Amino acid sequence: MELPTSIKGIEVFYDGRCGMCCSFHEWIARQPRAFPIGFIPYQSPDAERVFPGIGTLDPAREMVVRTSENKIFRGAEAWVWCLYSCANHQQTARRLAGPGLLPIAIRACRVLAANRHALSKVFFRGKDQQVRKELHRMEAVRCADAFCATK
Repeated sequence: MELPTSIKGIEVFYDGRCGMCCSFHEWIARQPRAFPIGFIPYQSPDAERVFPGIGTLDPAREMVVRTSENKIFRGAEAWVWCLYSCANHQQTARRLAGPGLLPIAIRACRVLAANRHALSKVFFRGKDQQVRKELHRMEAVRCADAFCATK
């Protein structure tokens, strides 16, 4: 997997009802940026508007990243892109994207994705309840240049 030296930004489509996924989103959002990143829960009405056909990529199974160059990445590669968006973690992302570690990252990501709801119940139960409440209060977000900024 190749990571470019410059990128305009990425959009991340994730499970907005998963405590583990939301915690990852919050952690990434707190990191210093190397480039813009927008997070959109795939359940949001904005997801299909911003990315027509997102449902055909089965975002319920694996996180999906779309780059500003319209390249699509799923699962472990999507996680690597999220890490790459963090100014302080680009070197780690490059190592994970290499041929030696990417197959391991893919296996680990598949295990985590397949068990994320069970893991969320154990480690992020309060987060799941908070996420449910917030989803009911969610307003549609207007995005400029096809990228949505997080608040």
